[in-house]
Amino acid sequence: MKKMDEMDRKIQLRAEEISYRITLAILSIWTLYNCRQTLVNGEKYNIIPGLVVCLVVSVQSFSQMVMKRKMIDDDEEYREPNKLLWVILGCLAVVAIVLFIGTIFIVRS
Repeated sequence: MKKMDEMDRKIQLRAEEISYRITLAILSIWTLYNCRQTLVNGEKYNIIPGLVVCLVVSVQSFSQMVMKRKMIDDDEEYREPNKLLWVILGCLAVVAIVLFIGTIFIVRS
């Protein structure tokens, strides 16, 4: 495998960006269509496209935070709180609250 020069890396990065955006748009449209079908026609809701959209956006956001954190790790002038840790803790708190509320509704039914 040949080593890519700067132009090849830029082309590769641009192609990945376009494919990422198209994939995310298709998954979002699929999710919205699925929600419409569930509300209008009473069909069973398919959770997979929504979960994939959430997973893709989360992975992209977390990797962006990690890369930014790695870039400023050695810089003594610029200190930033560990946002990744706070975001993960926030996500866990939201999931715990949603599960707690869902459990209450299921038990009362």
